[in-house]
Amino acid sequence: MFFACTSSKPISSNKFEGYSQISQGEIATMKWDFANATNVKVDLYDKLYNPIDSAKVSPNSSREYKITAFHESDTVAYKWIVEVKNKEENLELEKPKLKDVEPSIEIPAYSPNSTNSNYINGAIGPEAAPVRIKIMQSENKAKSLELKTIILDENGNFINGLNSEVVDLSFIQKCKKSSSSAGDLQIQEVHKSVGTDYSLIFDNSSVAEFNFPLLERVLNFSESLNSNDRLMFSYFNHNYTEYLSLQSQNDFYSTFKGYDLPKPSGLSGLYKAVYNNLVDFTAQVSKDKNKALILITYSEDNSSLIYSPDDIINAAQNFGIPIFIIAVGDAFNSYTLQKIANSTGGKLYTVHTDSSHVAEHILKEIDFSLNNHYSVSLDYNRNENECSDAYGKLILKYGDKTIEDGIVLNPTKSEFHSYYQSVAIFEPKSADMSEDYLSNIVELSSVLKSNPSYRIKLIGHSGNEGSKEFNAQISDSRANKVRELVVKEGVDSNQIIVDSEGYSKPLFILGQTPWQNNFNRRVELKWINPSQTSPFEIVVEQVWTEEEAISSQNKWNKRGYNTYYENFLIGDEPVYRVMLWGFEDEDEVKQVASAIMKKYKTKVTYK
Repeated sequence: MFFACTSSKPISSNKFEGYSQISQGEIATMKWDFANATNVKVDLYDKLYNPIDSAKVSPNSSREYKITAFHESDTVAYKWIVEVKNKEENLELEKPKLKDVEPSIEIPAYSPNSTNSNYINGAIGPEAAPVRIKIMQSENKAKSLELKTIILDENGNFINGLNSEVVDLSFIQKCKKSSSSAGDLQIQEVHKSVGTDYSLIFDNSSVAEFNFPLLERVLNFSESLNSNDRLMFSYFNHNYTEYLSLQSQNDFYSTFKGYDLPKPSGLSGLYKAVYNNLVDFTAQVSKDKNKALILITYSEDNSSLIYSPDDIINAAQNFGIPIFIIAVGDAFNSYTLQKIANSTGGKLYTVHTDSSHVAEHILKEIDFSLNNHYSVSLDYNRNENECSDAYGKLILKYGDKTIEDGIVLNPTKSEFHSYYQSVAIFEPKSADMSEDYLSNIVELSSVLKSNPSYRIKLIGHSGNEGSKEFNAQISDSRANKVRELVVKEGVDSNQIIVDSEGYSKPLFILGQTPWQNNFNRRVELKWINPSQTSPFEIVVEQVWTEEEAISSQNKWNKRGYNTYYENFLIGDEPVYRVMLWGFEDEDEVKQVASAIMKKYKTKVTYK
């Protein structure tokens, strides 16, 4: 136990073991049962848990987790130790007889490695036993699909010299209404050294407060490349900055060595930054080289305003540039990031904050796979109408062992829903904001002036900055401040609706870090026009736990609605509101709300 504050009804633990032992790659479940607690917080996670609940973790190495129980002014913190043991796998398999297997191909700078690794760590011949298969890139052609894969042994060695007589490959595609499979696939080993043009784009928003160790990882990665490779480097918060244009590996390393980013700050315009980066990168790349954009991010997008994931996907597909994403931390909508990566032919990696050192291994694995991989081609009819959001699974059988990797096929476009989009964040108890956000306002205003039929809603929010009345007043002032600046840019005031929520919808109830408190003091943007995701929504249920919210969300999804849930405060009590979204105007939302109340005999509200 770390600490406790006195309360009339002290928090106590009915059940708390405080220790788990797992092997690498396994999941530990931390369970607790606290008496006299209202909610529980686990470090690394922003959500609140119930007094009787559990959390799952999967660290790469042994670590401690802080679990804090809350009740009014009383807080009690415990620690849970997760011990991670090296996983011992039984690799003594009955190996098939090899028929006319080609000798091992020597891959420059990669010799066999005997250290256990989940990532590329060396190269070895066909005598090794496959333990992992990874789909690194995918390319949709007219009536076929090409998957570029790497096959690794337990030590992260790329196994070369494999063919269809040694391994058995099959592919299963699962649609919403059907599934199909293809077996006896042929694999072709590919090795090339034409060099690669890389664009590295780095998250420097407030959420990335501990991103500085990754700069050294990027530096080490650039040093490991060869003279044929070139790199550019950009970073972003709500603004986008290109720091280094595309240049040779040696020049990049010399310039980047000793470089330090500005202090992380502000919101995350991830979609805007990646789109602009694609445009800049494409103007500089060589047609004769491999190309890849690598996004390293700690946060989801929350301030792109006029850009969407579809803009990124369309641009990357047109330019022929795969996007690889390294998502560091836990607060991610991996569904959207997965679609961006798979739609552009790249790959998504997710990494715990305390395991950010593996980013260097991931970067090197991406580089390796662009030059050395197995190409697997299969007949594939890309019927998006009948099989959107299909899931494909590549399965490798070797002796009596089966390994696999999956990919999202035909990702559906125009169905992305951002939890929120902020124009700016504000100083405590003030309607003042940094001039750094004026670029957002100018960009937004330009779109509104060019499209007089477009309308927006500006919604002010506050942190827990004072009384209920003060929070309501200051959030209203913030929304009107943004409205004033937009009108000053020449936008018709009739295109703008102003609303405020006070402290009823904080993004972070506990506000454990300065950036979390900053994000609560925001003005959100919602579009009111058919060509954008509409702001009109219906509140169909209000529940007390996240488990209930997820269950309700699934129920309404099955009924055919676009659904999400959000945190909400009633007084000081956190609840969850289940929302239906995607209604183009007020008439439509009224009509749907009325139909729901009549059909399901439930009271709903809309906004």
